[in-house]
Amino acid sequence: MKKNKFVRLSLWLLILSFPMAFSSCLTSAKMDRYVSEQFNNQLPKEDKKRKADFNVTSTIASPVKDISVTVQKTNKVLPLIVYWQYDYRHTCTLNPAIAITQFSNAVNSLATKGLSQKLNGRHLDLTVEEAPNAFALVDKSHMIWVIYAFSWDKIYMEPDFKNLVVSYKLTGNDAAGKTGTITVKNTAQNKDKRFFQSWKSATSEYLADYNATINNMTKSFVSQLMEEL
Repeated sequence: MKKNKFVRLSLWLLILSFPMAFSSCLTSAKMDRYVSEQFNNQLPKEDKKRKADFNVTSTIASPVKDISVTVQKTNKVLPLIVYWQYDYRHTCTLNPAIAITQFSNAVNSLATKGLSQKLNGRHLDLTVEEAPNAFALVDKSHMIWVIYAFSWDKIYMEPDFKNLVVSYKLTGNDAAGKTGTITVKNTAQNKDKRFFQSWKSATSEYLADYNATINNMTKSFVSQLMEEL
């Protein structure tokens, strides 16, 4: 009888502590502090050698004043008799100025490779309407109770799947206020956390991939833009 009580008590303690295994070492404050360090604790700055023939603005609302803001949440809880599942995540929203500045600087660097010649003295106004600016560190935890408890976790980085949407307006000479909108599809995918990889390492790798994604999407945007001008 005492043994059965001990088994039941052990089971409930395991169930209650189940979602805490991942969250105990990571808090929202820790994530935001680490993300901020990856950007040298400041928002990216615009290239000082900016071309005068284009301008970049954005209509994306910024709920984030700092580098990022992280929210912890348990999205799904599936409590069954012999099977339990938790979808536990830390969602980190980056300041939109990060993506917008990186986009602007990338356009500026590409302007010397044909865009300025294509403009030929005309002025280009670009408005970023949508861009990826978040990610989530997700822990899908599972537990099966068959005499003994067996548990396993699937931990991965989930990117922001938003596309890059930029509208443009061309003025000057014979442009006659030509306008248009270009959408670049986001091909980012979930990336599994490696065995024994720390959350810091996974976050650092994601941010490096994020920067590369913004640059690649900008290159695609400029290519499409040059075809339309």
